[in-house]
Parts: sequence; C-alpha cells; structure tokens
Amino acid sequence: MIAQGGGVILMLSASSARESGFEMGGFSLACASIECLTRTLVGEVGRYGVRVVALRPNFTPETHPEWVNLDGDSLKPLIDGTALDRLPRLAEVAGTAAFVASDRAGAMTGAVVNLSCGAIVD
Repeated sequence: MIAQGGGVILMLSASSARESGFEMGGFSLACASIECLTRTLVGEVGRYGVRVVALRPNFTPETHPEWVNLDGDSLKPLIDGTALDRLPRLAEVAGTAAFVASDRAGAMTGAVVNLSCGAIVD
C-alpha cells in the first residue's frame, strides 16, 4: 500500500471488545487488540496515505448457521439489549465496509465504527 501511494486497511472487531460475556475473555481480548492496533497504525501509516478503520458489529445471525432458522423468541435476549430492537444484518456490515473503503470516506481513519444497533454506545 505504501508503494502504491495509499489504501485502506479495514479491520474487523466485534462488540465483545467493549462488553464481554461468560467464557468470552479470549475473544474479547482479541477484539480489543484489533481496535488498539487500528488506532496505533494510524500514526504509523497515515503519512503514506494509508487509512485504517475497524468495524465493530454486534451478533449477525447470518454469520452463525445455527442461528439462521431461530425464531424471534430464541434471539430475544440478544435483541432486547439493543436500542433499535433488532440485530445488525450482514448486508449492513458489508455496506458499511464498502463505504469505509471508498473515496467518499477519504477523511476517515483511526475510527472504530460501531454496528451494534445500539447495544454498545460509545
């Protein structure tokens, strides 16, 4: 990226970086590390025209085959914890990734984009 004059490093974290659950310590630590690396890289590669952004989605049922056919009652505990009363859709995460990687987001770097439907509020 440096040789080509810039680009975008897009990291993927998860809402567990901010709020962990039972037996999620290792995963939460990994996600928090991704967010720290995102902020650290800004100062190291920004001067070369490289932007660094992390996405932090909440649970997306489409990414868990065992959740795809669950009814609303089964997902209710997860949904109840969100301000929008739903979980993020995979298409929303992908759309945000496409925007962040585009020239329209050219001023965005060092950000952690929260896609939790309000489960986590920064």
